[in-house]
Amino acid sequence: MAGLKSLANLKVKDVPSFVKSNVTREAVSQKTWSWLQKYNEKYIQTGSIRPLNDVMISVGILAYFVGWPTELRHLRHAEEAAKHGVKEHH
Repeated sequence: MAGLKSLANLKVKDVPSFVKSNVTREAVSQKTWSWLQKYNEKYIQTGSIRPLNDVMISVGILAYFVGWPTELRHLRHAEEAAKHGVKEHH
């Protein structure tokens, strides 16, 4: 979180150079593996139910975002049909 705090203290014009210098493949990889190791130690090795909850919530959110464009397209089609007085075929 130290990176986010220092990012919050920057001026807008300095953000791109800060991100370019701090968001590297190596830094992201290191932070990701570090987070995964801590998560493993804290939740998986202790037999916590938390990983199951995290997976279920993540899958639900992913399914919502994957299905949203189809729902939006259907909604717009129904609104357009109602605007022209056409009865929906469903």
